[in-house]
Amino acid sequence: MDFSNFSILYAEDEQGISQNISSLLKIYFKNVFIAKDGLELLELYRLYAPDILLIDICMPHLDGLDALKIIRKKDPNIPAVIVTAHTDTNHLLKAVELFITKFITKPFDKKTLFEALEFALKPKFDEKTRLRDDIFYSSKNKTIDISGHTVALNKKESLLLELLLMNRGKIISSYIIEEYVYAGEEMSEDALKSLLKNLRKKIGQDIIINKKGLGYIIYE
Repeated sequence: MDFSNFSILYAEDEQGISQNISSLLKIYFKNVFIAKDGLELLELYRLYAPDILLIDICMPHLDGLDALKIIRKKDPNIPAVIVTAHTDTNHLLKAVELFITKFITKPFDKKTLFEALEFALKPKFDEKTRLRDDIFYSSKNKTIDISGHTVALNKKESLLLELLLMNRGKIISSYIIEEYVYAGEEMSEDALKSLLKNLRKKIGQDIIINKKGLGYIIYE
């Protein structure tokens, strides 16, 4: 995969690790921005709007997950790869709630790192995602193409569809939908039903499957 058209923001407080990884990233990415703590991560994100984030969890001033939570409120779709030495349940649960694209643990090698980055950036490479046969979704244009006919999705419709596609084959609960699609706003049961009804009208009735009492899924 060619990373040369993408910019990456890398946050790591350990100087030796930061220098080694950033030197590697600079070989492949168009721009590499380096933060040494969570506050600098927020500032560099605001200044440069990178295409992808590579974030260590344990950093001074503001940890990586808390910084990402702030960024997610402004940009819920930005790909994020979390790097950590931690494997405890609290960190993992918090990471899941923030819709981490990929989670890798230290120590890691070049292959593991770039497989994670490639996985995270794949939606940006794939202009269109096949939903079924002749039905495609364009994440760039936020449109559905059905047999050559184009239908536009609104913001919440595209966020919901992208959430389900990012987790294709997995059941996504109403709680996660509320956190991701409504970004802090309260989501009523009727609001979710209405959103699903309108989205299904545009993409077809049988693509998003309701798993009663569990959530929603788009199968592989």
